[in-house]
Amino acid sequence: MKRAVVAVVVLAGAFLGYRHYDKSYSPVQHYKKFAEQILHRQYDAASELTHGIAAKDLEKQGSQEKIGAGPPMFQTLFPSRFAIESTEASADGLTIHAVQTVLLNPPGVESAVRPAMYAKLNQVVSLKIDGLA
Repeated sequence: MKRAVVAVVVLAGAFLGYRHYDKSYSPVQHYKKFAEQILHRQYDAASELTHGIAAKDLEKQGSQEKIGAGPPMFQTLFPSRFAIESTEASADGLTIHAVQTVLLNPPGVESAVRPAMYAKLNQVVSLKIDGLA
């Protein structure tokens, strides 16, 4: 009986540890946070998540500028959805192939419950991971 309790406690601890890692430290979560910062045009915050890319450079590459009519089209933004299609490890980091689905309401549409429109952004992101060979 004691072994069963110990096994359950160990499994619960491992699960909680993994969830904590996945929510706060994983490279995929880092990418998602960066993509949301760019989408919301918070370039200074997004720049802090990079290895030396200036906020001015990120502003030139912003997500909203690449979708439809540009920033005037975004009256309300909802949290994005992400589909990670693949990840490839390399000698110094990770390459993520993902689709970011931007959920939005255009001007004149008032819907607090669900978005009226969506846009899909195909993205390839290279992450440099410190500590790798």
